[in-house]
Amino acid sequence: MSDTPLSMCRIPFFAWMLLFWVTVHPGLLQAASEKPDTADVKDLLKTAYEHQQHGRYEESREVYDQAAKQLEQLTPQNAEQSLKLQRSLIELDRLTGKSGEAITRLEVSLKQSPDLPILYAVGAQLYYETGDYDKANEYVTRALALNSDQPLAHLVQAHLLTDAGKIDEANEGYRWFVRYYNRAQPEDAETLLLIGKGATQYARWNSVSQIFTFVINTVCPDVIKADPLAWQASYLSGSILQEKYNRPQAADEFTAALKINPQAADVYVALAFSSIEGHEFDQAAKMIERALEINPQSLDALLTRCDLELINGQYQQALKTAQSAAALNARSQFVLARLAACFLLLDGVPDRESLAELFTVSDDSEPQPTSSRFTKLTTALLKQNPKPGYFLYELAQLMEMKRRFMFAEFAYLKTISLMPQLSGPKSSLGMLYMQMGKTELAQQTLDEAFKSDPYHVRVSNMRKVLGVLESYGAIITDHFVIRYDSKADAILGQYMADYLEEIYPELATQFSYEPPGKTQFEIYHDAKGLGAHQWFSARMIGLPWIQTIGASTGAVVALTSPTAMKEPFNWASVLKHELVHVFTLQQTKYKIPHWFTEALAVRSEGSARPQRFNQLLVERVPKGEIYSLDELDGVFVRPKSSDNWSFAYCQSLMCADFMVEEFGKDALKKLLTSYQNQRSTDEAITECFQITPEDFEQRYHTYLKKITASLKGYQPESTRSFKELQQEYEADKQNLTLAGEYAVNLLQRRKKQEARELAQSVLSKDPAQPQAALTIARLELLSEDLPAALAILQPALKTKTDNAEVLELAGKILLKQKQYPEALAIFESAHKKYPYQTEWLQGLAVIYRHLKEDQNQKETLLKLVHLDPSDVDSMQELMYLYQNEGDLKETLHWGQAALQIDVLDPETHECLAETALKLKQPELAIREYRVLLQLDEKNTEARYQLANALFESGKKQEAETEVERLLKQNPDHAAGRVLKEKL
Repeated sequence: MSDTPLSMCRIPFFAWMLLFWVTVHPGLLQAASEKPDTADVKDLLKTAYEHQQHGRYEESREVYDQAAKQLEQLTPQNAEQSLKLQRSLIELDRLTGKSGEAITRLEVSLKQSPDLPILYAVGAQLYYETGDYDKANEYVTRALALNSDQPLAHLVQAHLLTDAGKIDEANEGYRWFVRYYNRAQPEDAETLLLIGKGATQYARWNSVSQIFTFVINTVCPDVIKADPLAWQASYLSGSILQEKYNRPQAADEFTAALKINPQAADVYVALAFSSIEGHEFDQAAKMIERALEINPQSLDALLTRCDLELINGQYQQALKTAQSAAALNARSQFVLARLAACFLLLDGVPDRESLAELFTVSDDSEPQPTSSRFTKLTTALLKQNPKPGYFLYELAQLMEMKRRFMFAEFAYLKTISLMPQLSGPKSSLGMLYMQMGKTELAQQTLDEAFKSDPYHVRVSNMRKVLGVLESYGAIITDHFVIRYDSKADAILGQYMADYLEEIYPELATQFSYEPPGKTQFEIYHDAKGLGAHQWFSARMIGLPWIQTIGASTGAVVALTSPTAMKEPFNWASVLKHELVHVFTLQQTKYKIPHWFTEALAVRSEGSARPQRFNQLLVERVPKGEIYSLDELDGVFVRPKSSDNWSFAYCQSLMCADFMVEEFGKDALKKLLTSYQNQRSTDEAITECFQITPEDFEQRYHTYLKKITASLKGYQPESTRSFKELQQEYEADKQNLTLAGEYAVNLLQRRKKQEARELAQSVLSKDPAQPQAALTIARLELLSEDLPAALAILQPALKTKTDNAEVLELAGKILLKQKQYPEALAIFESAHKKYPYQTEWLQGLAVIYRHLKEDQNQKETLLKLVHLDPSDVDSMQELMYLYQNEGDLKETLHWGQAALQIDVLDPETHECLAETALKLKQPELAIREYRVLLQLDEKNTEARYQLANALFESGKKQEAETEVERLLKQNPDHAAGRVLKEKL
């Protein structure tokens, strides 16, 4: 029997029947393939989760919907996958700000599965986050009744106990996570993350620093190992590092989180917080907006926005933001702290006695109908939570930020008494004491804080500052304590002390006020391998960089030592500036706005407007780029650039000048009194000047335009790019002005041949075109052909050009050629045209010196030092000019002025000593000779003069000591031997 097809294929009978039916009914096969199984749903859930963790929230929701439809078709239902789906959708709702939908979805799930502890735990979390603490407590209880080891329920329970003031029980709640990890050794990512959160809170409260290290180095990596998509692990470790002010590593962790999920709103909030700490406020605002775009109900984003508004002085807007946060969670201590801060800043801060009374009320106490908003809020909170440590801590930090030091100190101390396990308040209180100049209290407090939290960078840095301060010397006067490096700044410290006492009566009279107690000044020099400015910065903010060289908290002043700086500065001006802050801030109880205290401080320096201010006025005022008074305070704390920062100072000064010109000499004092009476700026302007704030701003802007119009010779910087200039030139090559400008730009880009050809072409048509002439002249100077360069400029000079660059270059060439009369004509003409610019005066001073025109030289130098108060060379020249004239008082004045820039110049001290002797001021002469010998102990002539001055003053024993030293150095010193015989 031959083989049949059936026997060859060996296909069973039922298979042939199936093939038959498929051939006849193709729709049957399609229906069978669409029937889901658990593997299909599992794949969908995995895909949706991947989308979710990568921040593709809409795609994630679409795939979850597909999974839900397929789950409905499964018989029987897969309970594990259904639970996973519902939990994922709830979490997706949380991440995108749909808390209402999340709660609704949870309640539906609980009706379907009423015995799942994880659902009650998730419910507890949702209700806790929305401020329904009663419901959250109910769900925590049910979750733990079903599973006593449910981690999420334990975490929410610990948070609830904290917010109820049951701190000991809450502490045990957080400790549970440490014990559970040791007992159960979980390996899944979700549980490990919860353990990381709970354990770090226990570490914070109990100063177990190794737990932080363990969470960062073990727990979080294990989370990533278990789930490579768990961006939350990087966010957690970054948050811990950020908390310890380890910004670089924190930034790395946040970057890692965003690589996984670029839509993680929590990470953007953390980055905003970092930006605020770094004073990058515009960047912070962008991060906050980004977070709220992703999650409109991000409570942390709203709180951070509120902080930023408080920093900017936008108290009403901050209140609105805090109220929006309260609509999401009215029970959160962090929300209530922002509301309280807004109430205090808008309504006023109670005195210490009232605060103490508020926090000692009984449980049945009720606020009076007339009580402040702050009192009502706090009374209500204390009934719910008798130990609101986080509320007080957050509020203290906000009030410290606004320099309400008394309140901040009270709140920190109260927090420590209510929740001593918190290390943060101790750290902050220690830092506050540094701001207040209470260094002994700061030392004690920071030492305790460091024991609690040795990873806190700012605390560590501030303790190092205290270590440096401990080695410093102290000069104590009637009104000041000057701390200084006794080795490097022994001379400087004494001169500063004298100067401060000299100006104190003037300022006390000016402000009709005297700060209570002695104001502390701290002068930081290089030490222990760090630069002076690093120590100064660490002193002020606990971190190694700050923009200024001097700063005042209102209670203490710190500055970088001028003897440690490469560029000299007028330290007397800086001291006076910062001391004015001490007066105005304390006088107004810190209510004075930033712009006005800066206006008064800059004005007190008594110098002309800085050149940079004039340049900025010319660049910005014609374009209407003027800050309003409301904006000015914000610019000081969040400048986009150094120019913005400088212009804020400029505008503040100009506003003060405007008020004096417009409303009289007592205008500034009136406004200061209004701030002292706790008025707002709008109220103060109306009260003092009887005009609306809008009219004030309008008249102020008119004043700015008038002043700007008088500033000749300052050229606004072009905003055109080289490419734009090139296009304009190509479109209009016959425009000689445009061609000259293009030639200058070509030379700046080292296109020498092209620049030369174009400039020569322009000069062939107009030999006096200034920019073309400048281009050729500069090319000639490259080969040091001064006559040729000058010759090219002559046609422009003959037309009496106003081009400052042509005049300056021609003047410099003439000076180099020592053609002083010819140079004089140029510099005198230019100075008349541009009286506020220093370069013309500098040239004139050189010319008059060589022409031996002492009177003209002296007048020029006087103008120069007024425009530039750090020009020590001009001050020394004035000293010698007056010395040659025999004007001893002016010699003394300018010598002492020069020391206010370079206190270590021996020649100045020698001149002052000689002048003091002639003025019959032996004590001053003795002091100057002593300083001179500190600078150069081998100066035998100075030692002789010191010995002689001491002898003439009747100080024979001291004179004898100096003579002995003199003759030991030079036994043949004839005058010294004669003086010894007299002794």
